[in-house]
Amino acid sequence: MPDGEVRSIYLHWTAYGYDEVFAAYHFCIARPDDVVVHHTHDLRENMRDVRRDPALPYAAHTSGRNSWALGISIAAMRGATPSDFGPSPLTVAQLDGMCEVAATLAAFYGIDAAAIRTHAEAALADGYFGAGPGHQRWDIARLRPSPAPLEPAEATRAGDWFRERIAALIVRPR
Repeated sequence: MPDGEVRSIYLHWTAYGYDEVFAAYHFCIARPDDVVVHHTHDLRENMRDVRRDPALPYAAHTSGRNSWALGISIAAMRGATPSDFGPSPLTVAQLDGMCEVAATLAAFYGIDAAAIRTHAEAALADGYFGAGPGHQRWDIARLRPSPAPLEPAEATRAGDWFRERIAALIVRPR
C-alpha cells in the first residue's frame, strides 16, 4: 500500500454480478464464496482534494466524498431491490472479506472505525438516499432482503454493524 493520507473509507456494492469489478473503487471483493480481492484503482489518486483538479484521474466512488477517501465494493446485488437481492446477493464470505480489507486499510492508514461509512450513510447525509423514484443509493443499508419499506435508520444500523466488526479486526502497528 502506498504511503499517503487517507481519512475515510466508504463501503459499497457494485450492483452487478459476482465477477464484475470496476475501477470506480480501490478494492473490489469478488466471487460469492471463495472470495478474491481485486485492487482496482491507484489509492494515491484520491490522496488529495480531488475537487481542485477533477480532470486528474481518481476513483469516483462516493459523490462529493472522494478526497482523501478510499472505496471498497462487493461485487454483488445485480438487479437487487430492498425486498429481493436478486441473483447475486451479498454473501457472508463477501461481508467478512470487506470487513477484513477495511480493517487492514484502517490500521495501515490510521483511520478510526468512526470514519468508515457505507455509501447509504453518505447518501443519507447528502440527501439522495433511497431506492425509489428520485433516490439513487441504498448500498449498503440492508444486509438481508425484506418486504418492509426501506428506512433511513437502516443505513445507520448497517453502518454501525460494519464499524463494530471492522473495529474488532483493526490491529494497530506497535
